[in-house]
Amino acid sequence: MPYTCRDICAQVDVFAPPRYALEGDPIGLHLGSPGQEVRRLFLALELTPEVAREAMDSRPDMIIVHHTPFFKPFKQMLDDEGHDRIVLELIRGKIALFTAHTNLDCVRGGVNDALARRLGVLDAEILQPLNQYVAEAGLGRIGRLKAPMALSAFVSFAERELSAVGMRYCGERDRRIQKVAVCGGAGAFLMEEALAKGADAFVTADVKHHEGVQALELGLALIDGGHFATENPVIAVLASYLEESLPGLAITVSAANADPFDKGGTVSE
Repeated sequence: MPYTCRDICAQVDVFAPPRYALEGDPIGLHLGSPGQEVRRLFLALELTPEVAREAMDSRPDMIIVHHTPFFKPFKQMLDDEGHDRIVLELIRGKIALFTAHTNLDCVRGGVNDALARRLGVLDAEILQPLNQYVAEAGLGRIGRLKAPMALSAFVSFAERELSAVGMRYCGERDRRIQKVAVCGGAGAFLMEEALAKGADAFVTADVKHHEGVQALELGLALIDGGHFATENPVIAVLASYLEESLPGLAITVSAANADPFDKGGTVSE
């Protein structure tokens, strides 16, 4: 007997409880009916046109993403526009769409723990709890490496582990790194929190110029790992969880999802 959309939503909510989502974050079921049958499930960080085509080829009944096309309200839906066209294709195909966003960031075992594990960060603790009443979930993680290494060596290690090329970083190349803070996605606002908890380095994404200047002033090594690379590891974790909790469900993880900056190249003289 096939699962229903309701069954799958419930399992994701167990893994990443909706109560952990930040205020105003659009999560949950965005398209489809709770009672519709789901035999094939597709997972991706986000639905780019390439990923949407890949998803359609796998003929899913439901898609789960971290970045929803519904993050901002639609004013119109036109067939020749990016996100509009993707959403219209899902509607026409009767494909359900579910989003786990900041609840997946904050929960134990989610985005930030997946990132910490990839980077060899041990005994990871929550960097910033959700609030004074919720200490078991929150943004970022902080822990220690098994052995110290130079900043440049750690950046090279992070590039390999996250399959990311050309990470930017602020700090002296030979600086000794052992205590490391991480925050998948844009987390530079947590720099002072990381420093207060003793971090030698902080891995996050979408770092702006003035944030790099601030990191140097604070004496914190700041590494921009890229938004995609720092968040995508959780998709495999979520897929593995759903395979165990929903046996028999056909699950496909996107192979087309990629850092948009990988589409560029180097500038030659």
